[in-house]
Amino acid sequence: DGGGDPSAVSEATKSSLTNIQADDLLSKYGERMGKRKLDALIVVASDGSKDTKSLSANDILGLVTIEVRLLNSNDLLSADESEFRLTQAVASLGPKQRREYKDASVLDIARELLPPEVTAVCSLSNLCTSPKARRMGIAAKLCSEAERLAKEELSFDEIYLSVEAENEAAKKLYETKLGYQCKFETNAVALRVDAERGGFVEVESDIVVMSKKL
Repeated sequence: DGGGDPSAVSEATKSSLTNIQADDLLSKYGERMGKRKLDALIVVASDGSKDTKSLSANDILGLVTIEVRLLNSNDLLSADESEFRLTQAVASLGPKQRREYKDASVLDIARELLPPEVTAVCSLSNLCTSPKARRMGIAAKLCSEAERLAKEELSFDEIYLSVEAENEAAKKLYETKLGYQCKFETNAVALRVDAERGGFVEVESDIVVMSKKL
């Protein structure tokens, strides 16, 4: 949720920002070598005129991502830190025990090998809609589908999300329309658009972490 006037951003900068975001999404949610320990999914809304593999950026009406992460008390860990802790927990075991946890779920590994204050949670993020699809209920539908996947496919009974404290519009959507409740507040890194350089910069921001029972 970067500040500034979007109309002041040049087409070249928009293209650069789009490419950066696409690469970031691909690295986090696309296919990769080796098994991904933490589930990470993208939910896309389109007009239905094309199959998923044929979609271009112009065909997408909105998207949201969901991923499994670790919650350490009041600290929602990054995907990289979450995966590192899970890997280390299993690596610290003897050979026989490691084999027992080879195909264990993240929920089981967190519950049995990590401290009680560290739990595996499902997190919703990157919710966005195309300007041409605003006020069509796309955001709410994307969240509903993400919640269904979290419950039915990933076996979670609660879903989390983070939103900047100053983003009143987003907080209203999550709390009033979608039934999320504030879990805790923290300070974390957020992204802002750097129009001059055609990229993103990291800034410290007050963050509200919300959750919803599924």
